[in-house]
Amino acid sequence: MDAISRFLELSQEPRFRGWEILKEGELFADIPYYGKVYKEVRRDPDGQPHDWFPILRWFGWAVVFGITKDGLVPTLGQWKNGGDRALWELPPGGVKAIQPGMSEEEILTHVQAGYLKETGYGGGEWLGLGHVLIESGKYRGVTLDDHGLKARLYLAYGLEQRAEARQPEANEIMETILVPFEEFDKVLESGLFVETSAVACAY
Repeated sequence: MDAISRFLELSQEPRFRGWEILKEGELFADIPYYGKVYKEVRRDPDGQPHDWFPILRWFGWAVVFGITKDGLVPTLGQWKNGGDRALWELPPGGVKAIQPGMSEEEILTHVQAGYLKETGYGGGEWLGLGHVLIESGKYRGVTLDDHGLKARLYLAYGLEQRAEARQPEANEIMETILVPFEEFDKVLESGLFVETSAVACAY
């Protein structure tokens, strides 16, 4: 049996359906800039009830490997609370306008607007590269029924500067770093560019 078939087989087993929900989620806490925490009660494999706290994000997530007409890749150096240090990533990251049920075209329109606002670059040609799930054990999307925080990945090329990059918000320390495309393999090899969705998108 090949690996794909084996995973599909496992995914259908009762034990991979997760802990049974005994009590549906209710709002437990609202964390500014990060999302909402919900509380559920689930039954563990031994039959015991446990409080369960999934985090519900209130925005979508997208990263773009953009290449300007001059052959530069806009990236972000940003202090991140979780890492408590400067991390190197691809913009735009959180896109608050993304909602469940949107078409791919609608989502792309919001991602392009977020990218323009974040970097000042727009236009060009855009190609969707699919998505990856970020920390699938803790996050959900923008509703309780939106399971798994999807990081949507895009390639954009032929970008032009059309505006100034936005100023960081009060809770942000951030700066744009333009990387020559031919040097990006060194960025990936440096061990400094490690955010999951950005690495997947860049490769």
